[in-house]
Amino acid sequence: MPKSLKVDITDKVIGKFKDGYIELYSSKYLIGKFFFKEMEQTFQLAEGYVEEDGRFYLLINLHHEPSNVR
Repeated sequence: MPKSLKVDITDKVIGKFKDGYIELYSSKYLIGKFFFKEMEQTFQLAEGYVEEDGRFYLLINLHHEPSNVR
């Protein structure tokens, strides 16, 4: 099972208001969108990013593929 590192990036995420949602950025890169409609709230995040309990995390794969270099 590949190992991964979960890095809390919550303090580095900024939001830009759009019509009906907020674009989420980390280091100038769009990492996802936060949709809000009445009481329903949903996140759509790029691969490698997760939201848990109101915090944002970057997942880093620590699994290394074997090299064919001899």
